[in-house]
Amino acid sequence: MALVTTEAEPKMPIHLASYYHDSETGHPQPHFCGAHELVSANNERQTHRTAPCALVVEDDPDIALALQDLLEFEGFHVQCASTCRQAFASIARKSFAVVLLDLGLPDGDGTSILDKLHVSHPSLPVIVLTASNRDLGPIPAFARITKPWVRRDLCRLLHRALETVAPSVVS
Repeated sequence: MALVTTEAEPKMPIHLASYYHDSETGHPQPHFCGAHELVSANNERQTHRTAPCALVVEDDPDIALALQDLLEFEGFHVQCASTCRQAFASIARKSFAVVLLDLGLPDGDGTSILDKLHVSHPSLPVIVLTASNRDLGPIPAFARITKPWVRRDLCRLLHRALETVAPSVVS
C-alpha cells in the first residue's frame, strides 16, 4: 500500500484513496484518518451490532422523538409504534430488550399490550409511561413513570431493566 506525505504535513502519512473532492475549489483534498478515528469508527460499528433493542409505544410524535433520542443516546436501537396495532406487529417481528409503553393510544388502551406481553413475553421489562397520577391498580409492568419524566430516573430504570433481561436478548 503506497503512502504519500504532503508538504504542508510532512510527518502525516495518508493513503492515496483518502482524498475527497472539494466542491468549492474543485481540487482533491486529503482526508487525514488517524488511528483514533479508525478505532472510534470500529467501536461504533461494534456497538451498533450489540446494542439492545427498545420499542417505544407512544402516539405523541414529540414525546416519541424525545424518547427515541434519549434511548439512542443511551446506546439502544429504537423502534417506535404509535398505535396498539403497530406495537403488536413490531413485537411479532422482532425481539426487544425493553418496551416503553404509553397507556393512552388512539386505537386502544396500552394495558391490552401490557397484558399480552405479560403472557407471551413474561420476562420482557415494560416501563409504563403515563400522564396520569391516578392509581392504576396492579399492572404487570417492570416500572411506571409519570410524564414528564426525569431523564436521570428514566435512564436508571432502563439500565436496571436491562439487567433483568437474558444476555441473548440484549446482544
